Amino acid sequence: MKFETLVLPESVGEKFLIATYYMKSDKEPDLYDWVKLVAADQSAGTWTHVEGETPEVIEKYGAKVIGVYPMAEERACVARIAFPTANFPAYMPMIMSTVAGNVLGQDGIRLVDIEFPKSILKELPGPMMGIDGIRKLLNIPERPLVGAILKPCIGVEPEVSASGAVKAALGGADVIKDDELLSDPGYSPMVERVSTVMKRLREVGKDRSCLYAVNITGENLLERAKRAIDAGANALMINYQAVGWGASEDLIRALKREKLIYPIFGHCAGMGAYYRSRSNGIGTALACGKLARLIGMDMPLVYPDSGRFGIATDELVEAHAHCVAPMEGINRAFITVAGGVHPGTIEYLMRLLGNDTILMAGGGIYGHPMGAEAGAKAILQAIEAVMEGKTVVEASEEFTELKTALTYWGVK
Repeated sequence: MKFETLVLPESVGEKFLIATYYMKSDKEPDLYDWVKLVAADQSAGTWTHVEGETPEVIEKYGAKVIGVYPMAEERACVARIAFPTANFPAYMPMIMSTVAGNVLGQDGIRLVDIEFPKSILKELPGPMMGIDGIRKLLNIPERPLVGAILKPCIGVEPEVSASGAVKAALGGADVIKDDELLSDPGYSPMVERVSTVMKRLREVGKDRSCLYAVNITGENLLERAKRAIDAGANALMINYQAVGWGASEDLIRALKREKLIYPIFGHCAGMGAYYRSRSNGIGTALACGKLARLIGMDMPLVYPDSGRFGIATDELVEAHAHCVAPMEGINRAFITVAGGVHPGTIEYLMRLLGNDTILMAGGGIYGHPMGAEAGAKAILQAIEAVMEGKTVVEASEEFTELKTALTYWGVK
C-alpha cells in the first residue's frame, strides 16, 4: 500500500509537534488509510487531490504519520501523527485547532496525548508560580496543602463566604476557593466578596498564610483580575475550560507582562464533555493536566477516582504526572484533587499521589458534624499523620475532629 506520509519518529525532529490518537471504527475499510486521511485533513491535504497540492507543499507542511499500531482484538489502533510547527503559532487555540479540530468530529477518535517540542514549550506561558512558588509563598516546604471550597457555594452574601473562609483558615486550610458556580451575582459581587473575605482573614492573621482564590470568570478577564487584585485578592480562579484555552492563556500572558504574579486556580468545569467517552474526545490527563499546566494554571483541579465524575485511578495518577513531571521551561503545577474528598480519603490519596497535591474539600470540611473549623483540622490531622508514617485510624485516637470525621464518613 502506498503511504507517502509515513516517516520514522526519529526523522521529525524539533520542527514537529506529535499528537497521539486512539482510533476505532467498524466502518473504515482500512485503518492505515484512515490515519493517513486524518493527517491530511489536519494539515495540507483533504479527502481528494486539489489544485496547488504539490509534492513540495505536502513535504514541507503536510502532517507525517510516524506510527500506526493496530490493537490485537478490535478494529482499532493507536496512531501518532507529527504536525509541522510552521503551520501554527505557539498558542493553544491554534494548537488545539490543529490536533483536535475537525478530526474529533469523527466517531471513534480520541486525542490521548500531545508531545511538545522545545520550540513550542518556550513560547507557552506555563504556571506563573507553580508548586515551588506557592510552597515558598506559604512557607510549606513538604506536605500536601489543605484546600477548602466555600459552602454554601451560591445564594449567600459576602459576609457568609467570609465567615466560612475564616473557619476553614483557622482550622488549617492553606487554599480557599470560590465554588465554580459563584462569580459575580448581584447578591455577592466579586469585588465586595474578595474585599470582605480578605478583610476577615486579615483580622484573624491568616491573610498571608492562606490563599483565597476568588472566581473572576466572566467578561474581560484581565480587567476583572485587576479589580480583584485592587480589592486585596492574593489568588485568582478561572473556569479555564468554560472561558476557553485562548482567554485563559491570554490572561496569564497579560498578567506576566504587567508583572502581576498571582497564583491561578484553574477549574475544569465542563471538561467532562471531552473526557467521559472512552472512544471520543480528549484524554483526561491531557485535558485536565498537561494542557491546563501549559496555559498557566498553577492549581488545576482534577476529580478523584471516586466514580462520581468518571475518572479512573490510572487517569488520576496520569493527570498528576502531567502536572509534576519535568518539562523544560515550564513550572510544575499544583494539582488539586476535589470532589468527594474528606478526611477518610486523605491517606489513600497521599499514598496514590504523594505530597505535591492540594487535597481540597467542600462538603468534607463544611459538612463536618463539629463545624467547618473542625473539618479543616481533621484534614490537616490526617495529612500530618500520613507524613509521620501513621494511619488515619491510628491518628484518630489522638484527635477528636479526625475521629468524628472517620465515624461520620468512613475511610476509603
